[in-house]
Amino acid sequence: MKNRMESITSTDSHALAHLESDPYAAALATWLEGKPANTRRSYAGALRDFLASTERHPAEVTPLDVALWKEGLKARGLADSTIAQRLSAVSSWYTYLQRPQADGQPLHGHNPVDGVDRADLEISPYDRARKVNPEDFRRLLAVIPADTVAGARDRALFLWYVLCARRRSEVIGLRGRDLRLDGQRLMYRVRLKGGKVKWKELPPPVWAAVQGYLELAGRTLHDDAPLFVATVDAGQHLRAYYGATAPDGEQPLSGEAVSQALSRYAARAGLNPEQITLHSLRHLGAELFQKAGGDVRQTQLFLDHAQLNTTQIYLEQLTGEEHRHWQAMANALGVA
Repeated sequence: MKNRMESITSTDSHALAHLESDPYAAALATWLEGKPANTRRSYAGALRDFLASTERHPAEVTPLDVALWKEGLKARGLADSTIAQRLSAVSSWYTYLQRPQADGQPLHGHNPVDGVDRADLEISPYDRARKVNPEDFRRLLAVIPADTVAGARDRALFLWYVLCARRRSEVIGLRGRDLRLDGQRLMYRVRLKGGKVKWKELPPPVWAAVQGYLELAGRTLHDDAPLFVATVDAGQHLRAYYGATAPDGEQPLSGEAVSQALSRYAARAGLNPEQITLHSLRHLGAELFQKAGGDVRQTQLFLDHAQLNTTQIYLEQLTGEEHRHWQAMANALGVA
């Protein structure tokens, strides 16, 4: 049973397609297939951990199994936000199983996660949000070498993450076809959560940095070419060992490589690498945009949040809640 469930929760949804003998496996493959790659890996990892802990087939899972798993995650020291995310992934799958399947009938009649109290995990999704302040970002840029291809590339990337406040995957996956001129403005195509696509203006300083990188690298950007590519072939030794052939053409830079580069620059600048992340650059961009415009609705559109209250929570966690009346209250008490 355990081996079968491990195969069912493979992170590669294509590898699940042949498991037609188990309808739950087929349903999982279909469910994962329609999700972005990062979400697919995260959800599959949560399902794998859950099913390994219960050692039950999904059809046999009870609310008690879910509750015990939740307590086990707490005992392992996972953050409440992480536990909530994993419970949400399992719940989402069981919700999918309650939809009519190919025969018109639901595969599963109830969601076992619904029977588990999650009130103690109800925290802000941005309670741990951190931002880089502008001075720290200037220090970061100052240590990036301007005369190397990797340095020019990384400077362009980090400026993009701040001035456009994008998520990691929304930038590193861009290709030549995702850029276009619209009059005097350069536009870029961003693929958002949920599969939506938007064209957004690229600030001139970012485009100037990208052009500097491409010129230094001697690259001509074609439609199918990745915008940002690796300068080192990290896989060449493994391919040589296994006798594998190299992939054709330029390969896009990985998110992990960008994160590692950011950590190196942070350490070089005397900053804490654990607090300087790609998402903290997005946080900085969000706060700068809000300060420049002062309109939460415009900031929501800028960040592409689906709900306005998400943006409000986001900004409150980054800037803190203002106490507008402390002076009058202190005056009333005579302690001003």
